[in-house]
Amino acid sequence: MKLSDSYLLSYRNILVCFLMILFSEISAQTERENEQKIITDIMERLIENTESTIDYTDIQDQLAYCINHKININTANRLDFQKLVFLDEPTIDAIIHHRIQFGEYLSVYELQSIESIDERTLYLLTYFIKVDEGVLQRMSLSKMISLGKNVVTAMHENEFEDRAGYDKTLAQQGKEYYLGSPFKYVLRYKFNSTNHLSFGFSAKKDMGEQFFQGAQKYGFDFYSFHFVLQNQFHFKTIALGDYQANFGQGLTFGSGLAARKSAYVMNTRKNFENIRAYHSLNENEFLRGAAFTYKLKHFEVTGFFSYKYISTNYREADSLASLNGDNFSSIQLSGLHRTATEILNKDNVLQGIYGGHIKYVGSNFDFGFTAINTFYDHEFLSGNKPYQLYNFSGKQLSNIGVDYNFYLRNINFFGELSYSSSNAYASISGLSIPLHQTLDVLFLYRNYAKKYQTTFNNPFGENNDGRNEEGFYTAISFKPNSLWTLNSYIDVYRSPWLRYMVDAPSHGYDFLTELQYIPTKYSQFYVRYKYEIKNINSLTGIETSNFLMDAYRKVIRLNANYKITSSLAGVTRLEVVEYNNPIVGTKNGTLIFQDLIYTSELKEFSIAGRIALFSVEDYNARIYATESDVLNQYSVPLYQNTGVRYYLSVHYRFTKKVDAWIKYSQTTYNNITSIGTGLQQINGNVLSDLRLQLRWSF
Repeated sequence: MKLSDSYLLSYRNILVCFLMILFSEISAQTERENEQKIITDIMERLIENTESTIDYTDIQDQLAYCINHKININTANRLDFQKLVFLDEPTIDAIIHHRIQFGEYLSVYELQSIESIDERTLYLLTYFIKVDEGVLQRMSLSKMISLGKNVVTAMHENEFEDRAGYDKTLAQQGKEYYLGSPFKYVLRYKFNSTNHLSFGFSAKKDMGEQFFQGAQKYGFDFYSFHFVLQNQFHFKTIALGDYQANFGQGLTFGSGLAARKSAYVMNTRKNFENIRAYHSLNENEFLRGAAFTYKLKHFEVTGFFSYKYISTNYREADSLASLNGDNFSSIQLSGLHRTATEILNKDNVLQGIYGGHIKYVGSNFDFGFTAINTFYDHEFLSGNKPYQLYNFSGKQLSNIGVDYNFYLRNINFFGELSYSSSNAYASISGLSIPLHQTLDVLFLYRNYAKKYQTTFNNPFGENNDGRNEEGFYTAISFKPNSLWTLNSYIDVYRSPWLRYMVDAPSHGYDFLTELQYIPTKYSQFYVRYKYEIKNINSLTGIETSNFLMDAYRKVIRLNANYKITSSLAGVTRLEVVEYNNPIVGTKNGTLIFQDLIYTSELKEFSIAGRIALFSVEDYNARIYATESDVLNQYSVPLYQNTGVRYYLSVHYRFTKKVDAWIKYSQTTYNNITSIGTGLQQINGNVLSDLRLQLRWSF
């Protein structure tokens, strides 16, 4: 070793020791946020541009998986770091370059010596990474069990106002009604042993569903079980029961949900675990069967099969609407089985999926091939509306695809090409280029044919079906220093064929820019502007043959996250939306809220609350905002009409093994006298909700 090298290493060791001592002093004065809060903060930035009230618990579960299976920064490659969605390519490059230059990390806090990593990113990293020597070793089953941890959680939820569906007199009128109680129950059990063994189950009863009676004589409406063994012999993963499978960019096959356009403007690339345990409560976005990933030198081979019954809009052969034998026209995605009709549609069609993925991982590239086949025991007939012309019909569907990831110094080229048995192609390609140590750009082009069909996929795009779309996305990230960041993107897209409620080929674009100021790890201030134009149906189209018109949506957000004291934090937000189209004119929406979060010194008690004032003139000017919630739950309430909403969420740890959560929320509307429609209608202007959760760890 050269003399200069020895001095360099000695200096580095002294610096690391100093940073560890400094961090210990800081940690003693300021409490770390709990993992649930960290996940909530990241998720808000991931999904805040998604205008939908879908179930996001699967994305939440993916982040929880990364926290529970921390990355060893001494052995992690670039693909491992890319699973952390808040990291951009320059930060990943800096972490890897530091390891190459100075050798293995002695502590997580050595990352503080990398000037290009801002304080907030460094703080988030401490939840997702670790420092270990060497690689994981094979472990006996008895040792796995002895080192494991059991967790049991139970949740109850109810609303205080009566909905129309619970009126039993509807039965006397021959109308549909909710057969069960207005309570929601969730029960979970999970065993986890480091990064080697995980198994457990989840059970759920939604509001209005029966419980230990009627159609649900065995208790819950939904049950899920998983068993996953990792890092044994050459097997990277062995999964039984319910699991997720994701390959490449999620174009050929990707079960579960994935974030799309977001405030993380540079992170459009997908990098999933190929096989992952499923313990979410979404009743559709998973596979049921067995899967494995076998790793040998540079190759990873994955095989899987799934065999489960799904809920559909089923039609028997003797129905006047069905002329081709028993078939189904759509898949029920709500997971709700409250009425006689919903129960009749439950688990009435068999869906089978099998396939595999082979990937070669080199030093500067990886290349994969995927083959998938899906079959049903009844024919799928999608309908005869013009926009449904290219939808899947039949009993069987096959897909093949190739995915790739190449690196040339700091330049990254990635993508996927896929083919479906409907004789159609879909492709996505991206290029990430660091123009300067302070400036990065990304270009992404996708072209999903109108005839392209697949069972599960979750690629990047404006729409969520991965077909009938062509678009070009460009993003830049400018970081002049560790305090300031400017992120922007523009996405231009078109659909060459019709879509639901869009009766002609259409196009649109959206633009987002956000300026962030991050003075400390606990503080973040940003201002955001988003502008979007898209085509929608015109009511005068029949007479004029001009079927579409432009709809405009502008969003301005001012947001501040800050520490008030070592135990008290706050979030303040103002968001203004303007929507316009030639028919309804201009409609506005405004939301302002104040959050306060208190965490006791020993973290055995925390309380989070919000009061929000909103005024929204039209559904198209609606606003979403994430909320703190009980463990394993995620809330993105819709703000519409005019009123006030508040919530209070409390966490208390009774012992090291037992803790509890409670959340109460209430929304009061000033301009309406009823909430919801149909069986979900409430006569009144108040909606109140209560969630109780208990966790036992042993």
